[in-house]
Amino acid sequence: MSLPLPDPLPLSPPRSRAGRRARLGVIAAVLALLAGLFTAADRADAAETLLSQGKPATASSVESSSYAASYAVDGDTTSTRWASAEGHDPEWIAVDLGRTYSISRVKLSWEAAYAAAYQVQTSADGANWTTIHTTTQGDGGVDDRTGLSGSGRYVRVLGTARGTSYGYSLYEVQVYGDAGASPSPSPSVTPTGGAVDYQAEDATLSQASTATNHTGYTGTGFVDYAAVTGGYVEWTVAAGAGGTATLSFRYANGTTADRPLDIAVNGAVVARPAFPSTGSWNTWATVNVVAALPAGSVKVRATAANTVDGPNLDKLTVTPGGTASPSPSPSASPSPGAGAFTVVAAGDIAAQCTASSGSCAHPKTAAQVQAINPEFVVTMGDNQYDDGTINDYRKYYDTTWGKFKDRTRPTAGNHESYDPAGFEAGYKSYFGAIAFPNGKSWYSFDRGNWHFIALDSNIFDQTAQINWLKADLAATTKGCVAAYWHHPLFSSGEHGNDPVSRPVWQILYDAGADLVLNGHDHHYERFGPQNPAGKADPNGLVELLGGMGGADPYKIENVQPNSQFRLSGTYGVVKLTFTDSTFSWQLVGIDGKVKDTSPTYACH
Repeated sequence: MSLPLPDPLPLSPPRSRAGRRARLGVIAAVLALLAGLFTAADRADAAETLLSQGKPATASSVESSSYAASYAVDGDTTSTRWASAEGHDPEWIAVDLGRTYSISRVKLSWEAAYAAAYQVQTSADGANWTTIHTTTQGDGGVDDRTGLSGSGRYVRVLGTARGTSYGYSLYEVQVYGDAGASPSPSPSVTPTGGAVDYQAEDATLSQASTATNHTGYTGTGFVDYAAVTGGYVEWTVAAGAGGTATLSFRYANGTTADRPLDIAVNGAVVARPAFPSTGSWNTWATVNVVAALPAGSVKVRATAANTVDGPNLDKLTVTPGGTASPSPSPSASPSPGAGAFTVVAAGDIAAQCTASSGSCAHPKTAAQVQAINPEFVVTMGDNQYDDGTINDYRKYYDTTWGKFKDRTRPTAGNHESYDPAGFEAGYKSYFGAIAFPNGKSWYSFDRGNWHFIALDSNIFDQTAQINWLKADLAATTKGCVAAYWHHPLFSSGEHGNDPVSRPVWQILYDAGADLVLNGHDHHYERFGPQNPAGKADPNGLVELLGGMGGADPYKIENVQPNSQFRLSGTYGVVKLTFTDSTFSWQLVGIDGKVKDTSPTYACH
């Protein structure tokens, strides 16, 4: 049986071309609108670029090296964190973005120790700050401060009132802004040889700043590295089709020591040339590096490679080809020896007094440190009297010797252990990761052919430190070794010999170490080479006792065998000169005069 088919539906009349055009126009308009919205959204997203992650960060204090400022910009918002010293206002953490940006948003992820009141600030130079946000209603958690309007290279969170009895602690500081196109400096092409100059002051800087306090530079200034390892100057170079080029770095180095730089092309280190003394900060020389540059835009970075500082940089000149032109001979003083560098040392430093008192000595010894301008400073304990509290550190030590904090390699003394807040608490709070780079109060570092070991003689009875020392000595490949701590094994002063140091002496002696520096007794004394039993030994350790940094002097009471020179009642600092194979020193009084000069010793 067949079913009847339904009547066919009437056909729609044909659409006119005009109607189709109208509908197409509407669709096009909608698409254009959507495209505009997406483009606007993309532009908004581009304006909210995270600028702070992985950038250099500093803080007013740290609770310990486990809570360094760098942990607040490492991208981990739940486990690693910065924490300030406890119980103190104000405290701050700052991020160096590398160049100036427009800042639109700052997101703060607080740990339990939050700020009840704080300010968000920006700065072009890290010294003069502009507040772009203030709150007195902080309640912890996550503070996402949007709609900010400011600009600067540095961003700082300044805590002015704690929300708890602890300090301030942030899991993460996230700074957002308009990254835009990173503008390359416009190079000025030199008239011959295809060479192109890139001024250092126009480059991207980290842990470095533009300065004009010397003469002879070619642009509007030069770059002065901060006194830390890892500061850099980075240029964006137009390499065209690519190929071999000579990178010429114009620099000045007014010290007597080499200040090497790691030279990297697009992140890969291609050379670590020496930047030796030029004799004066106003005398400029050139170091040449031949490198293969890929085609297009290339990043050339010069990073400070030692533990102290880099040279001053004037400019980078890029010349096609691989034949380096000879460097001009700088007007330099004769070098005191291969790899020479200067260190200042002292112990027993900041009494509870200030420069307003004429009898206060630590401002005067600090003035000698400044006049010597060493590569770095070592302290042999009892940096702050009487109990090494953080308040006393800030009130006394920081106002004088604190000027050299970023290049100081300290150790603790018995007075640091008396802190009512806890064992070495103020010392830890003040020096932070400088004194606890690996979370412990003992550490080592290298400079030239020297291996330096900083020890904590307050806890020589702890096997962890002793075992670490043995492993550290076994691992070093340096030809010369110096160690320093507070309590001397040998002393002619009021405290006398301290046997707590004998096991450490034996370990160093067995390893062929060269030099020991101590404090504790408040006088100056130097010993000839001897073994741990106190017997003269040409293969023994040379001991220098330098406890005249500012505390009240002690008397000489019982002159020890092998003591070659002693001086009491004189404040001063020890100026040590190290080369790749020798060491010597002078005692410099607070009047600037040399009070004693040691023999020059050869490393074992």
